[in-house]
Amino acid sequence: MIFPVGHGAGLRSRDEYIVRVGGSEEVLSEPEFAVWVGAHQSDTTGEQHVDELLRRGLLVRVEDVTAFAQRYRLLPLFIGLGNRPDDPQQFAIGLPGLEPLAVVPATTYELWQWGWVAPSLWAQCEVLGTIGERPQFDAVLDGVSALLADFVAVLDPVS
Repeated sequence: MIFPVGHGAGLRSRDEYIVRVGGSEEVLSEPEFAVWVGAHQSDTTGEQHVDELLRRGLLVRVEDVTAFAQRYRLLPLFIGLGNRPDDPQQFAIGLPGLEPLAVVPATTYELWQWGWVAPSLWAQCEVLGTIGERPQFDAVLDGVSALLADFVAVLDPVS
């Protein structure tokens, strides 16, 4: 499983894109940016750029779930819109007055909602375990994947 790291900050020039990772910014070419964006939906075509983006820390390959959870944290984007009236177990994320960008189950919403507070995904799961059932890491990875695919959260390396 490969995830994108950082927050897309837009076009710098006609063929250069900026991605913020932690406190720094990385400049990507148009083909590299396309691979980085595609990684949000688990599409890592463009293999010639994947290794370079992995080396630069703009993509992360999850081979050891514990190490991944200890090295990254999830930062939420947009606004929590609460649970859905038609399905109280599903929570919406987006902008008020517009259709939600994402609708996720409660466990994924908890990851999204509290990600900015926790120093890592690992610490976040530890805290969630003290107030309820500790999330299983497969569910955490599925939640991270869903949030990244809908562009409502970003992965940030632990500093």
